Amino acid sequence: RQTASVVLEDDEVSTMLEAIRRGRTIHGNIRRSIRFILATNLSEIMVVLAATAGGLGQPLQPLQLLWINLISDVFPCVALAVEPPEPGVLHQPPRDPHEPIIPVTQLGRVAGEAAIISTSALAAYGYGLARYGLGPRAGTIAFTSLVAGQLLHAWSCRSERHGVFTAEALPPNRYLDAAVLGSLGLQIAALLVPGLRSALGLGRLSLTDGLVCGLGGIVPFAINELRKLWAQDAAKRERARVQ
Repeated sequence: RQTASVVLEDDEVSTMLEAIRRGRTIHGNIRRSIRFILATNLSEIMVVLAATAGGLGQPLQPLQLLWINLISDVFPCVALAVEPPEPGVLHQPPRDPHEPIIPVTQLGRVAGEAAIISTSALAAYGYGLARYGLGPRAGTIAFTSLVAGQLLHAWSCRSERHGVFTAEALPPNRYLDAAVLGSLGLQIAALLVPGLRSALGLGRLSLTDGLVCGLGGIVPFAINELRKLWAQDAAKRERARVQ
């Protein structure tokens, strides 16, 4: 037992299948959480660097970045760690035991997801600059759009294959739903509660501004989900070509 890599307590096939299913799920959940953290934090870096390089001011203040890390990263990341097994987990080929948690081939995809989130937030920031000029209100629009995009991206990180536009649905994860919706509620409270709004350096938003912020979160989520559908269609065409 001390030297063995694997210990079989019984020789039931069902037990071994369940062990494989759980092992793959745990490994996948670790990958989901890390992928989410990498994509969301990279999107923050992209927004700040792009705005600074373009001479568009500072859309995110230090305390706002801390707020993003507290509500956008912690709760959804923990909830992704308890994601139930996705459909077809036992039909996937065995992974290389020496493969890193996030393979090099996946880093480009993570960067692409971050770029989509940051581009949407910068577009919302551009709207704020055009309407209000440099100042807290434009920054608030960028801040809220980025938070919305990051929180919705947690749902997208549930699976690399299945999503809202694919045929096979994922099993529910009530912890993630509660984390995303609760974090969105905290963000709304930050916009509405005067003391909290003042502490974070936020400005008031109109109904139109709120709609822009909502689109700033929905658009990257929809694009990233459509990429899964496109990838599935491409894989089907490739299998049909080989056959």
